[in-house]
Amino acid sequence: MVEDATLVQDDVDFRAIHRRFLELNQARLERTREALTERQRGFLALLPLLFEVNHPLLPGFVSKYAPAGVAAYQPDRTTLHLARRLAKSFQYQSRTRKFDPILAIYLMGSPGSVAFSSRSDLDIWVCHDPSLTQSELEMLQRKAVGVEAFAAALELEAHIFLVDSERFRRGELQDLSSESSGSAQHYLLLEEFYRTGILVAGYFPLWWLVPPEREADYERFVEEVKRRRFVHARDYIDFGSLTQLPAEEFFGAALWQLSKGIDSPYKSVLKLLLIEAYASEYPAIDLLSLTFKKAVYAGTADLAKLDPYVMMLEKVDAYLSSRQEPLRLELARRCFYFKIDERLSRFPPDAELDWRRELLRDLSRSWGWSRADLMLMDVRDSWKVHRVAEERRVLFEALSASYRFLSDFARQHAGLAMISQRDLTVLGRKLYAAFERKPGKLELLNQGITGDLLETHLTLHEVIDEDFHSTWSLYLGVVTPENTVVETPVRRARSVLEILAWCYFNRILDRRTALAVYSRGNWLTTLDIKAVVDRLHSRFPTAELQHGDLSDFAGPARLTQSELYVNVGVQALDAFGLPKGRVVAGRADPLSYGVSARNMVLSLDLLLVTSWHEVMTHRYSGGRGLMECLCTYLKWSPPSGGQRPPELTAFGLSAYRGNTVANRVAELLRDIVDCFYDGKRHAEHRYLIAMERGYFILYFEGDAVRYRELENLNTLFRYLAAPQPRYTSVVFDRHALRETVLPLIYEYNQPGIVQFFYRTIRDEAEVYVLDERGALFHQRLPFHDADTLLSHYSLFFESVLNRINFLMQEGETVRAAEGLEFHALRRDGAGHWRVDRRAGAFQRTGRQYFHLQVLVDVDEQQATVFTLYCNGREFSTLEFGNQLFEAVAKHVIALRKSGQAYPIYITDISLSRAVLGRGGVENKVQTVHFLNYKRRIEELLNRALQQHG
Repeated sequence: MVEDATLVQDDVDFRAIHRRFLELNQARLERTREALTERQRGFLALLPLLFEVNHPLLPGFVSKYAPAGVAAYQPDRTTLHLARRLAKSFQYQSRTRKFDPILAIYLMGSPGSVAFSSRSDLDIWVCHDPSLTQSELEMLQRKAVGVEAFAAALELEAHIFLVDSERFRRGELQDLSSESSGSAQHYLLLEEFYRTGILVAGYFPLWWLVPPEREADYERFVEEVKRRRFVHARDYIDFGSLTQLPAEEFFGAALWQLSKGIDSPYKSVLKLLLIEAYASEYPAIDLLSLTFKKAVYAGTADLAKLDPYVMMLEKVDAYLSSRQEPLRLELARRCFYFKIDERLSRFPPDAELDWRRELLRDLSRSWGWSRADLMLMDVRDSWKVHRVAEERRVLFEALSASYRFLSDFARQHAGLAMISQRDLTVLGRKLYAAFERKPGKLELLNQGITGDLLETHLTLHEVIDEDFHSTWSLYLGVVTPENTVVETPVRRARSVLEILAWCYFNRILDRRTALAVYSRGNWLTTLDIKAVVDRLHSRFPTAELQHGDLSDFAGPARLTQSELYVNVGVQALDAFGLPKGRVVAGRADPLSYGVSARNMVLSLDLLLVTSWHEVMTHRYSGGRGLMECLCTYLKWSPPSGGQRPPELTAFGLSAYRGNTVANRVAELLRDIVDCFYDGKRHAEHRYLIAMERGYFILYFEGDAVRYRELENLNTLFRYLAAPQPRYTSVVFDRHALRETVLPLIYEYNQPGIVQFFYRTIRDEAEVYVLDERGALFHQRLPFHDADTLLSHYSLFFESVLNRINFLMQEGETVRAAEGLEFHALRRDGAGHWRVDRRAGAFQRTGRQYFHLQVLVDVDEQQATVFTLYCNGREFSTLEFGNQLFEAVAKHVIALRKSGQAYPIYITDISLSRAVLGRGGVENKVQTVHFLNYKRRIEELLNRALQQHG
């Protein structure tokens, strides 16, 4: 006990220390009152009384059973008078209570400091007895909400937090400050409370009586003070000591402030830099609260030296000066200046001169700020694009430096590495989403920097370079073509839409802004520009995208809004020489318009807004541009994610059928989304679009969207005929190939089924076969009657499908087709194509068939070797060489009783593994392989047959 006795020195005058803190507290409370309006002062006076009593006509009344009574509080006459003005029937009855549920009421944060004004908010701690029940706490919380509403009616933003000091001391707390992130900042919040807290009524904090040099022995010192009865147990509240500040708190607090600083930099940068300064000293931290306590114990009574915000700035100033970071230091000083909100370049009447202004003036002089500097600071609300862009760059560098420091701090403390990586990733995404430049991304300049960037007049100029490429320049104000030589544009872009979107989302223009337009040939008018601005306003009415919750950045960025602007900024129909309003002959599809099959989609501007609060524009031209646009749009919504892309609407100027073109594009987009996001396997679909005289195929490889260009119909047929490693069908755009039967037969396409379609054209049959994986076989051949045609194909499929079913590849059985269907194509009375299902058994009437089997192999030199069996007779390349097919043809003619040279049809083909492997289909054989060989060999046989017929 000898050691404990030395903890409390006899020369410590607790009464004197207590008196000093109370005098300082009273001075701060008076400064808080002075900063408020008369009505707001009334709120501050009434605040403890509203928690002292329950009166039905006073603000915050909940129930007569709600906890009421503030320890050591006695309202003065002024307060009682204010209460009676609110409730004439109110009478205060002083009574002796054995139990006070409210132990103390504190202001916390900026009140009483140079940073506080009538526009500041109030954080209020209502400290209650730990024994209150849950029901009592709920009533107390409802009372607090009512008191906040009373403050709001007086144009005072108040945040009341209920505090249980015992739970707080154990680290169990909720959000106790509108500027904190809650329990993750227990010690730092306590540190801020000890240097900024102002006692309004109730018990004082026991921390006042613990000398600075005893902070490390806080618990033992307090026990000794209690044991020796230097203080009464009901005179104080013990919130605990500052002896332990874990690294996790610095990380969490910096993370919180850095996140806030991205959206509202001037409110958070100074606090962020203070936490960074603390972390740089970890673990031996020179806390401002202890510096404050030392000054009070030393007898300092100068409010300026003890001002929490001045002390914070001095700490940050010393930290950044030691690191030789002048740009961040100047930014910190600007943040301080803006927080004080006193405009020193303006000279108020003498009556308005106060201590805040004098203190700020002395500081600005010590920084070396000139009157020009002050004037620039004082017009921040009217800063325009150039100044805001420069400030944005400084803020990004400052916040990035803090982010790097935070990352280094986490790496230096092994305990943080695991818990911090996710938070760092999320924060890094938010930081770089807000500031990073990348192609197509629009810079959002005004993130809490200035009040208004709106311009009353803007001018757009189209510039044509020597290669006849068009670009657009934006000028502030009215700038004629003659003045563009001396004026500097604030932005240049490939498209007028990019410039308008940049202006709109940065709130440089709105519907009231007057826009002058100088375009080539004067074909883009101010009415056109106004229509685009109206569309932006309609689709994105608030233009506020930079604020968002950190949870938005926990996953990959996704699209939240999208819009497509078609042919904005191009002279659309002039390119075709089509007069306005004229309808031409030929196809009406804007993607393949008229007899010349022109694509009327000349330009596309894709505007995207993401969940990371980024705005992007992408410019595309022509047919390939449309496909690139589709790919860009679809890649944001991988089909495997199970979510459809957000609706993409399209807009076109009404002149020159712009709405028609835009509606066509919008229709195409909807159909494509329905195709690939219909709940089925997206990999089974290919989407075909007809454009001009060619075609595009859109498809997915995994989640990657791709497209392929096909120049004409023959190229398309070759593409559709290619073997597929897996089943893929083709979905036809509603305007594509409507004059053909292809869209119709693909509607019947099914995986695992071989489907045979035919139609007759005079003495020919046009045959289409969709095999089990969706590959298309197409052929024209002589037609005699349906049974003959279907019978010979039935024989062929019967043999081939059985052969495939038993074929072994790489030790695995390759699955063959599961079924076979035959369909006839015919036109109905209206001229539309229809499908008739045919039975699978056919009479063998008409021509007599010989059984003709073909074996295909390759020799050592990879040359193709054929062996044909005709009614049991063998013919091979080895025997007949180049005369093989002539020999077979002669044999067939000799067997025919009539001797006629009608076509020869193959009834069976066998392909060796060597042949199939050379086919390049990943060793997966399918029916189309056999059909292609069938056609090739039949053509050779029938050519030889005609020569010998």
